[in-house]
Amino acid sequence: MVEEVLTTNSKPKTTLTTRPKPVYLWSVADVQKWFSRLCGEYNNYSQNFVNHDITGRALLRMTDNSLLRMGIENNREREAIWREIVKLRLKTDIMEIKDFNVMNIYYE
Repeated sequence: MVEEVLTTNSKPKTTLTTRPKPVYLWSVADVQKWFSRLCGEYNNYSQNFVNHDITGRALLRMTDNSLLRMGIENNREREAIWREIVKLRLKTDIMEIKDFNVMNIYYE
């Protein structure tokens, strides 16, 4: 959990916030939720992710070529899905960097 200090009426207030589950721990069902939320217009490919047993760890390792091998042949649609995967990868990397910075501050 991450501790966050909020200031309201000049009195500091400490609250605990929970972070979402890390992507590399996502199950196939979690990937399906993400796909339907962010790639909803391409739901016809949702079953491809289930058929290939794509977990969060596998999703982070995917490439454009992986999507093509999964049967996503339309270039425009494959690029749109790939773009969402890259965004997710970047968000994951940013969260990990922030965690490392917090750990470094804690241990200094």
